[in-house]
Amino acid sequence: MATTVDARAIASTLYDALIGTAVEQLQLAAPKLAKVSDGELAKQIDAALPPQALPQVRNFLLGLAREGLLGQLDDIVTAFTAFASGAPEAALDAVVTSAVELSSAQQAKILAELKERYGTGVVVSFAVDPTLIGGLIIRVGDQVLDNSLRTRLSVLQRSMLAG
Repeated sequence: MATTVDARAIASTLYDALIGTAVEQLQLAAPKLAKVSDGELAKQIDAALPPQALPQVRNFLLGLAREGLLGQLDDIVTAFTAFASGAPEAALDAVVTSAVELSSAQQAKILAELKERYGTGVVVSFAVDPTLIGGLIIRVGDQVLDNSLRTRLSVLQRSMLAG
């Protein structure tokens, strides 16, 4: 009779084998699917996969194809590999939106502050939205810090209309 520790070790071995196989199959298929045409996607996916491919991998690729996301397969495989390797959930996305393009120094300062607060796994992208007038909107995961001038003016307007 296996102990809990033995059962976890055995389950871990199976998990590693399945995930490893899936990652390997996705990595092999990715270059072949980089420029697929819309016609007969299922045949193209089947041709890109080895004959013994996991049905879940084939279904996953079909789903990506239906959603028009096959072009992002390399990024998805990279993220999946990191996730499967047990790396800490590094994929904490942050978007910093400003009214004007931020300088490299400003971006570096914001990046350092976000990494200090959320850890080194935060991935930050910067966007420009001139309608903000000034200030920043920072979205990290499901948290939003809106310190834009547009929002502050809206709050002031609502306050004046209510009073």
